[in-house]
Amino acid sequence: MELRQLRYFVAVAEELHFRRAAERLHISQPPLSQQIRALEHELGLELLIRTRRRVELTPAGEAFLRDARALLSELDGAVATARRIDAGQTGRLRVGFVGSALLSIVPGTVERFRSARPGVAIELRERSTVDQLRAVRSGIVDVGLVRPPIEEDGSLRAETVLRERTVAALPAAHPLAALGRIPLRRLAAEPLVLFPRDQAPGFHDLLIGALADTGPGPRVIQYAPEMLTIIGLVAAGTGVSLVPASVSRLALDGVAYRPVAGAPRSELVAITRAGDDSALVRAFVAEAIA
Repeated sequence: MELRQLRYFVAVAEELHFRRAAERLHISQPPLSQQIRALEHELGLELLIRTRRRVELTPAGEAFLRDARALLSELDGAVATARRIDAGQTGRLRVGFVGSALLSIVPGTVERFRSARPGVAIELRERSTVDQLRAVRSGIVDVGLVRPPIEEDGSLRAETVLRERTVAALPAAHPLAALGRIPLRRLAAEPLVLFPRDQAPGFHDLLIGALADTGPGPRVIQYAPEMLTIIGLVAAGTGVSLVPASVSRLALDGVAYRPVAGAPRSELVAITRAGDDSALVRAFVAEAIA
């Protein structure tokens, strides 16, 4: 039994006229009649009673019409759902992000994505860079937003979605806060508050390496896993920090942010599985770049 035979039968059953049904289906009448007879032969029963003046449904034909309509309706729904998924209009997207990304592109990206695709369920979760790399590779997360550099092994694709300055976070009363622009070597001489290396080894080493290049090795006196905690420790006078410029949106009392001459740029990249060309993933990354 073919799906076109079901569609042909429904058309004839609803029109109760072969010529009108053929016109509705945009085919000629002889092939339509042949397909209906083939369907009846396969079922081993008559669906229609044909006379010179009219076409009528048999009791079996009436029952078959109800089920055929239901089946075709379900099929049409399945096709429509598949097309919406293929077009990125429905489904589920799992997104991971580092905490600092919540202060830059995450709110706007998610808002634009949801506005354009209200039928998509989006799951957001803050994760460390290392955790996101593992989650994207294993398929637990579809898109990750992390700070590079990251280890490249061919299993991931990375696209830069944000470039920003790296700035100093200082206690507001700190002498360096009086400067309009802080030399990197001056910052390197201060006690530092930083995130643990195991969260984002590449970005951690980028910052430490830049500070170390100015003279004696930098001195980290406190590690904190979350950006809000780092800035809180700065406000408490524990030390200074080097953070992406978007973190300056955390306007805590007692904290000053200043540009740093010679500091490396901070980037944010969207990571996805290599070869994952799903419409949802492409659409989210495009919104992040916008």
